[in-house]
Amino acid sequence: MIDRTRLQTDFSLKPAISKMCRLASSSSGSSSIANRLHAILRVSTGVIFISFVLFTGYMVLSKYQDTVQRMRSLASILAINSEASLIFTDKTSAEENLRSLSAIAEVSGAGIIQADGNTLAEYAATPHFAQKLPLAMRNLLDRLSIGKLHLEQPVLAPSRPQRSTRESKRQVIGLLWIEADLTGDWLELATVLGIFIPVMFGIYSLSRMLNNRLAYSVVKPLEELAETALEIGQKRNYDRRMLPHPNITELNAVVNGFNQMLEQIESRDKELQNRRDQLQQYNEELKDFSYIISHDLRAPIINVQGFVNELGLSLEDLRKLLDTEMAPMPGHKKAALLNILNEDIPTSTRFITGGVAKMNQLLAGILKISRLGRQELNIGIVDTQRLVNDNIEAIKYQSTQAGAKIQVEPLPQVEADPDLLSQIFANLLSNAIKYLDPKRPGRIQIWADDQGDHFRFFVKDNGLGIPEKDQKRIFEMFRRGSNHKLEGEGIGLNYIKSAIKRLNGAIALESIAGQGSVFSFTLPKASS
Repeated sequence: MIDRTRLQTDFSLKPAISKMCRLASSSSGSSSIANRLHAILRVSTGVIFISFVLFTGYMVLSKYQDTVQRMRSLASILAINSEASLIFTDKTSAEENLRSLSAIAEVSGAGIIQADGNTLAEYAATPHFAQKLPLAMRNLLDRLSIGKLHLEQPVLAPSRPQRSTRESKRQVIGLLWIEADLTGDWLELATVLGIFIPVMFGIYSLSRMLNNRLAYSVVKPLEELAETALEIGQKRNYDRRMLPHPNITELNAVVNGFNQMLEQIESRDKELQNRRDQLQQYNEELKDFSYIISHDLRAPIINVQGFVNELGLSLEDLRKLLDTEMAPMPGHKKAALLNILNEDIPTSTRFITGGVAKMNQLLAGILKISRLGRQELNIGIVDTQRLVNDNIEAIKYQSTQAGAKIQVEPLPQVEADPDLLSQIFANLLSNAIKYLDPKRPGRIQIWADDQGDHFRFFVKDNGLGIPEKDQKRIFEMFRRGSNHKLEGEGIGLNYIKSAIKRLNGAIALESIAGQGSVFSFTLPKASS
């Protein structure tokens, strides 16, 4: 007897769909659009295949259930018609009853068995459609026990009226068996498969051809466009151009727009480079001019200071000569002359001396900054930990006098000019001590943070702080904060900013008036 459970295949979509989704996901992880199109094609083909398997399975199961139901109905009718033949052991009537099955193509055999086990009548036939299947396939179906359907139906004795309300059980007087050939069902399935497989292969081949055509005509140009954009972004070669592609209007519009963008970028890049060259030339000229002015003006300033000193000595000689001449003078003239000699002229010379000294300091600052832009850097690996400790030791007297405590965390190695970097830390530490608040103990902290391709160094103090309105201008030359009680010419921070810029870094400031300041600057890491 056929095992019905063998035909109940697991048609769950979940395992197959999950596998295809993982395949599509792995393909979509690639940067190639063509791989994604192939993944979509494979998933679509898989969905169609699974749909066909489900449909075929449903059709086979429905056909089998329908055959079982018809055979059971037929067996029930034959069992009723065979009651008389079994009761009277009428073999002729039983055979005629079974021969009526010849009109049903699926029935391959039937029989009536008496209660004692003897066969009363049998029927055997070969359905005409079974001959359409190859012998090997028929044998395979038989070995798999799915080529035949065997059903048995007991034959009961006729029921009799009973006086009691309870009916007695009907007696089994025989057995009817019937066998159906399922070859027709499998032939129908084979026909469907024979049609579907070529159609499925044709659809897949056509889809693959269209997919390859799409990949060649659309995806490949887009990949070339992406590769060109990446190359331009890395090498900044803006003179590259993309060639248009025939018969693709939308793609040509993208290519034309991309080329126009490159033309604009190239034009702006050239203009920007020209402006950079001009600016660099102006800076060089300005540096030369600053150097010449600061260097050449110092000679006349020194001469003025020398003449002022000579004027002081001449004034002393004049005072000695006038001592003998002032004796006969009236008192008011003598007092007026002494006021000129002792008050007016010394006061004027002091103003001249102070102005000359201030001018000399400013010219020295300008000369220092102009020399910074002209001097050649000696870039090397610098141990900032050791450099900062040396600077702290150099200003130990000033920090002790100011009652300042300096805390230094571990500092890294960087690529820089050691002398220039030493001057940067020296200026920052000197300013931190200079602008400490005398009302509270001074505290200065130095540390560094790793920020990827560079380090950021911090110098923090708890001093007077810088008002917000002064924070933007203190890095300008000759500009100072609001606290003018402390001496200074307003050049130190401008020098620090220029020095850090020469080392490919940048400086920043965070400050709160009355609480302190944090100066920070970046420097590139030491190359390995």
